[in-house]
Amino acid sequence: MATNLNVNPQTNIGQVVLHWSFREFRILNRSTGWWVGAGVVSTTLVAYSVAVANFLFALIIIMVAFIFISETRRSPRTLECKLTSTGVVVGKKYWRWSEIMNFWIAYHPPTITNLYLVPKNPFDPRVTIPLERSDPLKVRDHLTKYLDEDLDREDEPTSEALTRFLKLR
Repeated sequence: MATNLNVNPQTNIGQVVLHWSFREFRILNRSTGWWVGAGVVSTTLVAYSVAVANFLFALIIIMVAFIFISETRRSPRTLECKLTSTGVVVGKKYWRWSEIMNFWIAYHPPTITNLYLVPKNPFDPRVTIPLERSDPLKVRDHLTKYLDEDLDREDEPTSEALTRFLKLR
């Protein structure tokens, strides 16, 4: 499990070898048609759930819509990624090399330039780090010293491709 550097500022993260900054998420310009479509889908789901007396599902749809709308109004934070001699720091989270199973890089500029880290703990989510203007070969060279590269993967995960296609994040 990642160490929260807010809680333990004395954590020794080792010597920083590579570092870069990136935005927490991309700002998407959604058209009026997209918002109308999302509203129609949400309203249809709520109406259906009320019709079949599944009020919990209706409440969940309304809550998801509210959270989504409030998140789209938020500006992305600028985070920093540091590859160190002992692990990876992303923002205020720190993963030791021993906590990461493997990595792969999906590099198809200009749309997809991401580093993916897979934690050993199956309950921890996959870590996606945009490379921005970082040299993917330098990043790969450093990571291969400590981690196995998943050579079977070259592209972004299907879940992220679908999220990007639907303009959800």
